Amino acid sequence: MAETLIWLLIYLLSGVTCQRLDLTYPNRTGICKGGLFTTIPHLRDLEGCVVIIGSLEIFIERSEIEGFRDVTFRELREITEYLVIYRVRGLKSVGHLFPNLTRIRGAKLLNNFALIVYDNGNLIEIGLYRLLKIDRGGVTMWSLPQACFVDTIDWKVLAPRYRHVISPPDVKTACNVACTCSRNASTNHCWNNMKCQLYLEGPEADKCNDQCLGCRKTNKDVCFVCRHYTYRGKCVSQCPPDSILLADSQYCITEEECLDIDRWVWNNTCVSQCPVDYIEKYETHDNVSKAVSCKPCTHCEITCRNLRIQSLSSIQNAERCVYVKGYLIIHVRSIPGAISDLKTYLGQIEEVSHYVAIEGSDITSLDFLSSLRTIKGEKLRDNKYSLDINYNYNLQSLFTENVLKNLQIKNGTARFENNPVLCMSKVDEITSRLPTVPSATDIPEGSNGYKGACKEVAFQFNITATSESSVMITFSPILDHSIHYSALYVRLPPGVKTTVVPETCSQFEWLATDVPTDDKNYGVVELKSLHPASTYALCIEIYHPEKRRLMRSNIFNFTTPVGIPEPPFIVELVASSSDVVVLHWVDHKYYVSHIDRYELDVAMIDMDSRESPAVDYCKHREDNHDLDYTQHALVRRPPPEYTRGCESMCGVLSTVTLGAMVEEYFDVCDDSNFICNNEESIISTNSSYGNYVRTLILNISSPKPKNGFQVGGLAPYSDYKFRLRACSGNHCSRSAKGVVRTFSLKNADIPTITYTHANQFGHVFLEWNPPNVTNGPILAYSIELVPRNNINNLMPQTWCVLADETRIFVQSVIIPVYLVRVCAKTLATSKSCSDWTKIIVDNKSKMVMLWMGVACGILIYIASCAVGWLKRRLRYRSDVVPLVDSSSSSRVESDPPGLILSDFISFHTIPLD
Repeated sequence: MAETLIWLLIYLLSGVTCQRLDLTYPNRTGICKGGLFTTIPHLRDLEGCVVIIGSLEIFIERSEIEGFRDVTFRELREITEYLVIYRVRGLKSVGHLFPNLTRIRGAKLLNNFALIVYDNGNLIEIGLYRLLKIDRGGVTMWSLPQACFVDTIDWKVLAPRYRHVISPPDVKTACNVACTCSRNASTNHCWNNMKCQLYLEGPEADKCNDQCLGCRKTNKDVCFVCRHYTYRGKCVSQCPPDSILLADSQYCITEEECLDIDRWVWNNTCVSQCPVDYIEKYETHDNVSKAVSCKPCTHCEITCRNLRIQSLSSIQNAERCVYVKGYLIIHVRSIPGAISDLKTYLGQIEEVSHYVAIEGSDITSLDFLSSLRTIKGEKLRDNKYSLDINYNYNLQSLFTENVLKNLQIKNGTARFENNPVLCMSKVDEITSRLPTVPSATDIPEGSNGYKGACKEVAFQFNITATSESSVMITFSPILDHSIHYSALYVRLPPGVKTTVVPETCSQFEWLATDVPTDDKNYGVVELKSLHPASTYALCIEIYHPEKRRLMRSNIFNFTTPVGIPEPPFIVELVASSSDVVVLHWVDHKYYVSHIDRYELDVAMIDMDSRESPAVDYCKHREDNHDLDYTQHALVRRPPPEYTRGCESMCGVLSTVTLGAMVEEYFDVCDDSNFICNNEESIISTNSSYGNYVRTLILNISSPKPKNGFQVGGLAPYSDYKFRLRACSGNHCSRSAKGVVRTFSLKNADIPTITYTHANQFGHVFLEWNPPNVTNGPILAYSIELVPRNNINNLMPQTWCVLADETRIFVQSVIIPVYLVRVCAKTLATSKSCSDWTKIIVDNKSKMVMLWMGVACGILIYIASCAVGWLKRRLRYRSDVVPLVDSSSSSRVESDPPGLILSDFISFHTIPLD
């Protein structure tokens, strides 16, 4: 009590205040253990939980929507490991279950993910609008056919540096409500149409007390969860002296509270396992043994109990084991990659207290037990054997020379039986170290090495490479030409540096070819159809027909020339933004050490409709844009002959938020648009498309240790073809190819209206400029026109023009004011519009027409007067026409009378002199 008072006094005098949590703290601690919940009644056990120690897995396949209406856990703030929501059929919102979940620590992950929401058919939203931080691990949101607002969250802010596998939105689902949380596009993210994403850092973050991880907007001292330590519902900078630390969640609790969650107190900490150099101390009450503390021990942190190795998981569980308190039994058959895992996870074992048994395994050597020093034999197999090795049909050698030199077997003997290629010389090396000599029944005669060439003859080899796929072998001496010689060779896996081969030197799993003999004292044989850049083990097998004895030569390793490398394999080709694509690849196993650089070609695939067969996008009015989001991400698993790139399988490096993982094997050059054997012409120059890359040539020095590269400056929502070649010296491989589409750019595709005019007759003239930035080519423009005061009540008049048009003259209704906008149709969107522009009818044209009408009336009046005057003048002249035509003498009487020009002018005669 005195210590508590002193601590409180110091705490208050220091001027530091305790910030309380934003919850009605339950009477109990609020600390719960995680687990798997398969029914709604079982799920209700989470009532009152503030923090879950462990993982929370919810799998309730038989449930209805009604069953979740009143199921909500408002107190839950934190999960120390991971959260999985899988096939919860009646659930509509994860946020309805956990409206105040703020932090997922990810102390343990499920396949590198901390938040997994998968295969939930009725889910309409995630809705975790209080979630601020995922300390470790990625996010998976997949197979959510009705879910909206999945891609409107910035998952990179919540879980940085980890992979986010996000299901593309279903275009058939009505999720067309846009986020309006911020004018800044980088922070404009929302959980639904009511709740915006909260930020822990940056200008959009709430200004909270330093002790808080999130807080009320109205009170910065009321925390969602505590940034450092939590003590009785309050946030503190350190735990008080009367408390102990629960390290999983940084909670300060009492000893009784620690015991309530099946843990014990050690070193002022609530623990579930003891640390390095300590072992659990048990006490028994009512015949139940329970750990109560930790006690020091020697090397106990790396002491394992009985080990039975028969699967990859059991191999990996033996990691860091040094002392095996019990037996070590290895039974590994037909497990790909088991040899390398055995070397990785069992290479630290130094001591086995009981016995070692190797039985029925496909292993070829025991060299993976490279640190073994002691087999105590405290308990023997069949009460006799400390080493039992039997029925291993590929086993060629036992322990390494270093192990044999220092190995101590303190009790028992050994049994070797049915190991057909294990020569007795190898068995004799180990039996000399046994405290009890094996009997004839322990090592039956003829039971070991009967298929192996266990007598070795020294040869001198001369190996000359004739090409990258063939070598000429010359060896000597040949002493007896009646003996049959065979050259045996096998391709060694990458990384093998010693002359110890995976299998025995016999025809078993080896290639063999006869060696012709003649009178010469040396043998010559050519090995063809070899793999370039590969290491081979070679020996000569000798069979004496008369003595029926099989012998072999010493084993010799050689490497074929590199030649032209095999192409790399693109494991990830993903768009990380509208102008950046990230590329990761792995090399062929046999060429990894030989690659010194890479050549990368990037070329835009022209999708401009003007260069393709003509399509009238005004008549082709389908606006159903079924966007294929997998076009933004190509993620593939490499074939077995390629190295494993964990960045595509483990989600370490990838930044893509859209696109599915593809699990199948692919051919290196597999692509629907390309044929591997038909290598296209290499790009010769760099070129641009406006401000963006059209073609790009890059020479990449071999990056170590991970093969990765990103290319920027690409055009938005455009398809780019990537071709990658691995080079060794002056030789480069064929191209590994892939096509990926960049993301669309927000606020692109918007035309700009440059000129408008309308007159009182309903004629409207409009000009515009194409968008500065487009998501792919412009397909068409649509012009929308509405009356000024009826924008929300009337369907606009719409006209469509092709992409090469930038002006239009239309006839509309006669009104004083119009509103008009121009919308562009691109590959990414069916309508991206400019702002509405007001057009006021030009009244000056009306006055001009009026004055023109007046002028026309005056002109008509003047013309009519002139015509009347002319008619009167003509009528006067007709009155003075002579009755007798002066020219009548020259006319014929039968001609009708008529007027000619002489009727109107004087008649002149010329005198005849």
